[in-house]
Amino acid sequence: MTVTQPHRLPVRVTLAHECELVTAGLAVLMAPHASRVVVVSSPGGIPAKDVDLTLHDTLAGVHDLPGLPAPPIAHDGRLVTWTWNARPQLVQLALAHGASGVLSKELSAARLLAAFESIHRGRQVVDLGDRPPTVGVSAEHGILTPREGEVISMITQGMTNQAIAQQACISINSLKSYIRAAYRKMGVESRSQAVLWGVRHGYVGSTVIDEDAGISA
Repeated sequence: MTVTQPHRLPVRVTLAHECELVTAGLAVLMAPHASRVVVVSSPGGIPAKDVDLTLHDTLAGVHDLPGLPAPPIAHDGRLVTWTWNARPQLVQLALAHGASGVLSKELSAARLLAAFESIHRGRQVVDLGDRPPTVGVSAEHGILTPREGEVISMITQGMTNQAIAQQACISINSLKSYIRAAYRKMGVESRSQAVLWGVRHGYVGSTVIDEDAGISA
């Protein structure tokens, strides 16, 4: 008996507070992937309603000041920060104020596509482009080993345990041991806390994995 796979609707994306040129540019960039991502127009920078993701950039100008709360963004769906200025402390600020992901405006269409779909599936994704993670940063309770640092970097990217194990060529049980050891040194208890810690300490990798589509950009 043939099993019919459910049809995956395209992720609907809109932009907040961006000029028409930026919105049109993103639409053109994603046009080859229209079956999976649709950029919905936002006339006058007002984000469209009934969408899955709302992209915004509040990490510019006065909002670069550390500790300053990001202004409230009226939006539908998940809020995603899309920015040129993604210093680790600002990424942490965006995530702390409700962003489901932080993406660099330098990302290619393939990387954006993978990130959009991962965030739409409920994952928290940070992809700042080709910035290698910092390995061996001191944590409050110890220093992460290179392997632990690699695992935390991939967690920060939004990858699942299965994807991490496959990429690192280790078993799930070994991976869980690395995660437990790293969490203990980091002083965190959850994956979302680990993402914030990873961003704060520079464990931000350069890839986002879309397991369903097999994309590794």
